Amino acid sequence: MSGTRARRWYVVLLVLGALATVLTIVRMATAPSYTSPKAAERVVIVGVPSLDWSLINPEVTPHLWAAAQEGGTGLITARAARSVTCPWDGWLTVGAGNRARYPATIPEDELPPEQEVPLPGEPTTTTAAPTTPLTPEEERQQEATRGCLEQRGAVPTVEGSKLTPAIAENDRLNFGAEPGALGSAVECSTVVGSAPILAVGAEGAQVTVADKPADVTGWAQLTAQCPLTLVATASAFEKTSQQLTDLDTAIGDIISGARESGAAVLIAGISQPDYRRATLHAVIAVDAGLDGQLLSSPTTSRAPYSQVIDLAPTALRMLGEDIPTSMNGRSLRGSDRDSTLTAQIEQFGEQSVAASAHVWMSSKFFTVLSWVGALGAIALYVLLLRERGSPRAMQVAGIAVSAVAPASFLANIVPWWTFGRPSVAIISALVVSWAVLVALAYAGPWRRSASGPAIALCGFTFAMLGIDVLTGSHLQLNSPLGYDAIVAGRFTGFGNIAFAIFGTTALVSIAAAARLAGGDRKRILAIVAVLGIALIAVDGSPTAGADFGGVVSMVPALLLMGMVLTGTKMTPVRLALIMGAGAVVVIAIALADYFRPPSEQTHLGRFIGQILDGTAWTIVERKLGANWNVLTGSVLTILCVVLLVIVVLLLRRRPPVGHEYAATYAPYVAAGVLGVLTVSILGFAVNDSGIAVTAASLVVVVPAALGVLAAWRAGSDAASESIQAPAAHKAP
Repeated sequence: MSGTRARRWYVVLLVLGALATVLTIVRMATAPSYTSPKAAERVVIVGVPSLDWSLINPEVTPHLWAAAQEGGTGLITARAARSVTCPWDGWLTVGAGNRARYPATIPEDELPPEQEVPLPGEPTTTTAAPTTPLTPEEERQQEATRGCLEQRGAVPTVEGSKLTPAIAENDRLNFGAEPGALGSAVECSTVVGSAPILAVGAEGAQVTVADKPADVTGWAQLTAQCPLTLVATASAFEKTSQQLTDLDTAIGDIISGARESGAAVLIAGISQPDYRRATLHAVIAVDAGLDGQLLSSPTTSRAPYSQVIDLAPTALRMLGEDIPTSMNGRSLRGSDRDSTLTAQIEQFGEQSVAASAHVWMSSKFFTVLSWVGALGAIALYVLLLRERGSPRAMQVAGIAVSAVAPASFLANIVPWWTFGRPSVAIISALVVSWAVLVALAYAGPWRRSASGPAIALCGFTFAMLGIDVLTGSHLQLNSPLGYDAIVAGRFTGFGNIAFAIFGTTALVSIAAAARLAGGDRKRILAIVAVLGIALIAVDGSPTAGADFGGVVSMVPALLLMGMVLTGTKMTPVRLALIMGAGAVVVIAIALADYFRPPSEQTHLGRFIGQILDGTAWTIVERKLGANWNVLTGSVLTILCVVLLVIVVLLLRRRPPVGHEYAATYAPYVAAGVLGVLTVSILGFAVNDSGIAVTAASLVVVVPAALGVLAAWRAGSDAASESIQAPAAHKAP
């Protein structure tokens, strides 16, 4: 590249980096406004297992339709403390305002995988009767899961309390849930049905167990007895139209009676009645001051999603009661619903399909990515080591393997969830997106350079993911390597895998951009500082990436890169300061988020609050456990080990072409390698996805790097032969 063009690109990148930082700050300062629920003297929570929006229409369920037409509407995830939320789990989670569960009749690690729900448009298959008798273990599993872990009928009393087994079970978990906390937070409560006692039956709580009233007047009298009333209805799952109409009529009586007593009503699908994979359910807020609103929660920071853990904090806020610190949920809030109810329900259906498709696809895609990445990298390394294969073909193959992971996000540009067969649509979108990324890597004049396509792929991926979190994280929600609202680990910002890919490609791009400075130390510092600040701002901002662990690992990586690029000597003191810098930056971001109003805080600010009230350790323990589970049980561990071995071999000059390439383009290659390894290793240590972060970081650069070395060596050999100067490509 000529000096003039390099200077122009240098200025362009400085401007783009500064612009990204400004946009991030503006986005944080101009957070959208929400409507809070109004104060109420009484609140009624109605739990309906498997209440899905597909069941609600003016013909079959006119009362629910009218409630949705007038009130606030949204999608709620019933995720509790296991992947299947049975009825008792749901009520425990409602009352704890935190993920909880009732103990199963067999050990958790012996429970079988939950039954999958067929995606729309997919051919249904019938399971043939087993030809061989079930083993005693299979019979035990079948019996344990019947009726959704046997959570039906009356809740047993153990040692004088309905909550004794649940308290013991949740004390062993790391969610910090306190069963029945909702009951202790109100003056008194009334429950209808056998299961709601699990939400309010804490020791010392004033609870009245009542029979189901026969009419509207009876409901008005019952809901007037206490500030809080909890009602368990029949399930909506696999019911006939007449059964749904009967259920709707019963809910209509509850709403009418509650209105007579001046109570607000929250209706939600809080569980499922059978042992199968969860889906998203309906939530409706009636007479709660959220009329015509789209519901969400600070725990999701994304409309129209909320969680079952948000129902208790919502009720307590409306009643003017303090929310216990053990509750991780937050009050529901509303934003304008711009479409008709019919159109909105159609969107709810599409969003639910997308989430279910992600659950179906993600594990399969992880497996494909792991084996393609591992086998592709091994093949490229062996060819490089033995000096076999076409250099051009190896370069293209390296790009093709490295493009698989970024393609999983680009695929979301196509609304594949709206097609008749979403499984076919997402696979097609993945293939097309992968082909587009490979084509873009070779679309410009940079294709003539050995490293040009790899740098182009990194630059495009970095920009794509950065723009995505600045515009709502649409490429990550329900993408194969992203997240979904059913699992409910995250709803917006950077997931751990996306951060790993974003951070790695960003660091490679910054190292490449530093070459545009022409070796001038001040100009190198300027480009690294401007792009680095933009990177940290986008990754850590609560309204963009909202990534706690990412900042902790990214700041040291950037500082180390800056030292290598400018030739600054590394000392133990400087290294210690660098490692602490990430923690300082992330604490500053989290504190800024903490001092925002509670309804606007993200998980960063809430974590500061949990540190202050002493409940943060449960989160740390849970994340450590998740890290260990991924390390010991994920196919990504195989991918990570393969890629790390290849990196170590290259660093040990096997083959020597890696060292020769780094020497030729010193210090830029060394800076990039150090940055990538730093973010990969620290990312493993501070994220609950652990080894998955390291694997994702390396799979987008190692295969492409092997292709770069093959192409560069071929070009180096050709140049050496043409001028008969074997040392022509060594660093001066």
